[in-house]
Amino acid sequence: MSAPSRPAGRAAPTRRRALGPDVARGLMLWVIAVANITVWIWSPGPVGGPRARPLGEGATSSAWTADDAVNLGMSMLVDGRGFPLFSFLVGYGVGQIAARETARGAAPAVVRALLLRRYGWLLPIGAVHACLLFPGDIITAYALGGLALALLVADSTRLLLGLAGVGTVLMALYGAAAGVIENPPAAFPSLLAPSAGQWLADGLLEGVVVVGFAPFQLLGLFPMMLLGLALSRRRVLEDPAAHRRALAAGAAAGIAAGLVTGAGTGLLTTGMLDPATGIRAVLTGADAVAGAAQGIGYALVVALVCDRALRRGAAPRAGGARAAGAQAREELAPAAVRAREHPLLWALQALGRRSMSGYLAQSVLYTLLLPPFALGLGRSLDPVVALSAGTAVWLLTLLGAVLLERRGLPGPAEALHRRLHLGQRIGS
Repeated sequence: MSAPSRPAGRAAPTRRRALGPDVARGLMLWVIAVANITVWIWSPGPVGGPRARPLGEGATSSAWTADDAVNLGMSMLVDGRGFPLFSFLVGYGVGQIAARETARGAAPAVVRALLLRRYGWLLPIGAVHACLLFPGDIITAYALGGLALALLVADSTRLLLGLAGVGTVLMALYGAAAGVIENPPAAFPSLLAPSAGQWLADGLLEGVVVVGFAPFQLLGLFPMMLLGLALSRRRVLEDPAAHRRALAAGAAAGIAAGLVTGAGTGLLTTGMLDPATGIRAVLTGADAVAGAAQGIGYALVVALVCDRALRRGAAPRAGGARAAGAQAREELAPAAVRAREHPLLWALQALGRRSMSGYLAQSVLYTLLLPPFALGLGRSLDPVVALSAGTAVWLLTLLGAVLLERRGLPGPAEALHRRLHLGQRIGS
């Protein structure tokens, strides 16, 4: 596809891509990596949560072990934090796409059709992932959420926030119900299969069940998607400096609430807190909501940090029309260019721009490393080693994204998805 002609000597302005959302996606893929490895190793299923992890010695004695510390830290910082953040960013991305296409002159029906194609094609990708790689797939639920948002994208912000409030109540009830199930069965026996044939047979069945369960899984994610769509209209992540005080306050409140409730569920994990069933339900229900707020708090902190880093990297210019023009062009330049002055942010952005490929790559690596029919490393991992192994897998995906970024290549999953829903290759 050829570019439209323009007057000679005049460069086309480049739309600036916000750095914060991509960096947040890249960082939260670590959260997902260390959270999902517990599913691969101990197969607690979709409702087991952190209480399905093996307990340290502190569960039966007054000793406090490294395993207990890891379990507590996971509950306070990781469990139920990564997927809500991604859900928020899915909703925010829907808003960005709608705003971009509307600015280009697209009618609401055209915008809606584009979004329906985009998230409709995510459904088969998620289904294949659930059936052939990891039954704990989340892509299918995101696809359903994106389809629902496509139908709501033109509705008022007040309606979106109202629906998010109702959804938050349902999310709390879902978390409370999960909290009373202390010893759930192993819902994913494929991850414990002794042979590749058994793994494939069990995985196909589990994948079908997981895809069917996705609408219920969406109950805990859709409120964050709605909130992301609503906030995208205020451009809070593209221009965090204009909302700095509100973002800082929101981040502090969300993270603080999540740390408090996460400490409570962490004590459940280590066995040092064993309240009555009703209190347990209240605690896990509150953590479902506060944990989601903490995940969004992470995104707001990342946006503020990225904005500050980029502003520090922008050197002051001398006055004059020529300098003003250079400054204007710099403001239009993609954030990725200036992020090269900050290698860690640049690397995280590279992975965030390829977040679906990074997520799927985790499943591939875990399939090769952990199950009994493969290398079988998962059976010998305690919580401390599992945390290290999950981090190592995430670092491998980070390295892969950096190599692709250096070569100017998209992630393979993103290239396939674009080909499917747009009918064109990257760069065409």
